[in-house]
Order: sequence, then C-alpha cells, then structure tokens
Amino acid sequence: MTITRRRFLRTTMAAVAATALEPVPFRASLIPGSAAQIPEDRFDPWIEVDRSALKHNVAEVHRITRGRPILAVIKNNAYGLGLTLAARLLEPLPEVKGFAVVKTESAFALREAGIKKPVLLMARFHRSVAADLVRQHIQPCLLADDALDLIESMGRALGAPVPAQVYLDTGMSRMGVPYHRALPWIESLIRSGKVSIQGTFMGFTEDPDFDREQLKRFLAVANQASEAGMELGLLHAASSSAVFELPEAHLNMVRPGMALYGGFPNDPREQRKKASLHCTVRLKARVVRVERLRAGDSVSYGRNYVAHEPTWVATIPVGHTDGYPRRAVEGARVLIGTRTYPVIGAVSASHTIVEVGREESVQVGDIVTLIGSEAPEVNPNWISVETGVSVYDLFMHLNPSLPRILV
Repeated sequence: MTITRRRFLRTTMAAVAATALEPVPFRASLIPGSAAQIPEDRFDPWIEVDRSALKHNVAEVHRITRGRPILAVIKNNAYGLGLTLAARLLEPLPEVKGFAVVKTESAFALREAGIKKPVLLMARFHRSVAADLVRQHIQPCLLADDALDLIESMGRALGAPVPAQVYLDTGMSRMGVPYHRALPWIESLIRSGKVSIQGTFMGFTEDPDFDREQLKRFLAVANQASEAGMELGLLHAASSSAVFELPEAHLNMVRPGMALYGGFPNDPREQRKKASLHCTVRLKARVVRVERLRAGDSVSYGRNYVAHEPTWVATIPVGHTDGYPRRAVEGARVLIGTRTYPVIGAVSASHTIVEVGREESVQVGDIVTLIGSEAPEVNPNWISVETGVSVYDLFMHLNPSLPRILV
C-alpha cells in the first residue's frame, strides 16, 4: 500500500499527541542550562530554547501593536517550545496579559505548573470538566447554542456568574456562533445572569480582502451590542498574521502565537521590514558519521543523490520523526562549525545527510544546528522560503519527546 506524506503525518502526530506535553529531561542538570552542558558523548538531538529571544519578540509585538496587551497563544505545545516551559518564561513579562490554549488538558497543565495569569480555553469542553474549569479559574469560551446549558453547571460550582469569553464566527466556518445570529444569543447569555463576559473574539481566514470583511462583521456585532447596553469585555481578533498585516484589527488586545516564537506568519522578506523577530528554538545534534564517497556512489533511500565526483558526506541523527522536514532536501542547509552544508539524498525517519565537499572539514562529534539563529541559512523563516515548508510546520512538528534546554 502506498503511504502518502499526509497519511504518514497524521499517523505520526497521533502518536506524538499521546506523549507528555512537557518532556522529561534526559538529565536533570540540563534544564535550565546552556549548550555547553550537553555531554560530549551525546549524539541524539536536543532543542535549545532562547529566553532572551522570546522576551525580545514579545517586546517587538507590543511595539508594533502600539502597546496592546498580549494574550499569548501557547497551543500545540507552545509551537514546539514546550507548553509549561513557554508559559513560565512568558508569565513574568508585563506585556503578557494571559494565555490561550485549544486543549482542555493544556489548560489544566498550566494550572498544575503554577501558572497564575488568566487562561482562556478557546475550544469546546465537555460537561464533565465544567466544574473543574471554574475551580481552576480557567475561562471557557462560549461558542455554540448550548452554551447556557454548559454554563449552568459551572455557575453552581462557582456560586456566581461564570467569567467567560464569547467566540464569534465571522466567516471562518470552523468554530463559534455565526455573526449574523449572534446578537440574540449574546443577549440570552447576559439576561440569564449566569455569565460575566470578559471578552469577545474571532479568527481570521488570512485572506487579505476577506479579512477586512470579517472585521467589519465583527465590529458591527460589537457596536450593536454596545448600543443595546450589552458589555462584551475585551475585543480581540489579531493573530500573528493580523498583527503584521491588519493594524485596524488590533482592537483592545492582540492574540499572537507564531510571532512570539520568532516565525513570520507570511512572507518574511516583507514582514521583517516591520519587526525584527529572533528565533527562539535551536534544533541540534552531533555528527555520527563522516565518509568519503566515490564518483557514482549514491545517498539514502531512492538514490536521489549520486556523487559525480569524490566528495565527503556527514550523517546527522535527526530525521522527520524529530520534526526536521523531508523537504529539507529541496534547499535547506545545516550549520557545522562556521560553515553551512546542503542537505542531500532524503531525510529519513532518524537521519539526515549533508554534503561536506572535497575536503574532510567536519568530524564525528561536531555539533550541528539544523534550525536556529546562528546563521541565516538555518533560520526557520529562511528554511521556509527555500523549501516551501510552512514555518508553522517547522516549529510545531518538533518532537515533544526531545529534551528542551533553556539557554
């Protein structure tokens, strides 16, 4: 049976989802720590998380949105950083008002990790966890006609109106109550006395022209609600893309994810003119094999690379199950020492091979940066442009079982 890339990714991500949100470090002394603490006998890959880069990116988003509070989106294991690690780094920053997640387990994990700032669960939740959400001060979002039924059990647990946020669908057709019938629904929530609306939000399709129509629809509902005396709390709509491309959508608060971690959501060649973002993650490993190929020798599955002349190649123990994309062979380079080398052959499940050239300029044990900030060629935004791999995939597909090291 032919296994397509899409089918493989679905299977792989399902397996990844079964793992813990925050990996257990392979040695307790390495988190927090520095790259220098990586033992010399370790070849397996690891991920370094740059706390100064994260702080810088938060400041940049705050600057270009003219001081708007930030609701930091840390869904999908905080875009590869690690859920609780990212939250602990972000919580002390005054620009960050709170956190948004899309999985119930993630919301509870934040509270279990001691996170105190507001947490918004931007997803449907089951009635069985409603009381626990209230007890742990996790704000639910109301996004369907049965919201009052769900809120009722939460109100009993709280003994007061439930702080919650309203999710409107303005054209994404994914989640939320459709904007064109939202007003009577919102009115019913308020009249019930069971809800204290803390905020109202929407999501963009990221189609530039239609995004403006979506914003128009959202603001029309907000204005009509205001005229009717209905309080909708903080209005927020801007994810990372709208942070850069749609300043009129910054409203009372912005809701970035990818931009906080150093990824430009659209064309980095244009968006870097508006802000300087630093990569917060570095995917690293050590060279495990260096060998000289003869003319005619081939590399990896499918023999996609055949040496036309004698050349040296190096094997790195990182593959697509670690989150390094198969399409890296379409133009990505890795950093070894002070030089970058092209990826060749095929990225297999556990290995990547690079061409070193005519001279044996690398050695077994040399540190390799596959994704990072030490050279333009390994920056995820550059890799995305060169290979066509979404920067979101580069971050979010990083295997959560790899150890994260704070630097």
